[in-house]
Amino acid sequence: MNLASLMNSPRKNEEKAAPRRLALVRIQATVLAQGAMSAAKDSVKSFRHMRDVLTGAYSQARA
Repeated sequence: MNLASLMNSPRKNEEKAAPRRLALVRIQATVLAQGAMSAAKDSVKSFRHMRDVLTGAYSQARA
């Protein structure tokens, strides 16, 4: 533990920075999760399309 941190009170910016940082981390996590889900959906769609092309089925008939 740092003795200076016990003697000096925390600065005002540090008290407000933690919730702001937490909000940014949540936003970044949400954006990354949405990107991963979008990529997974695109992969599934492309797989189904190529499977339909190779097997002779039609992807338009898929609901």
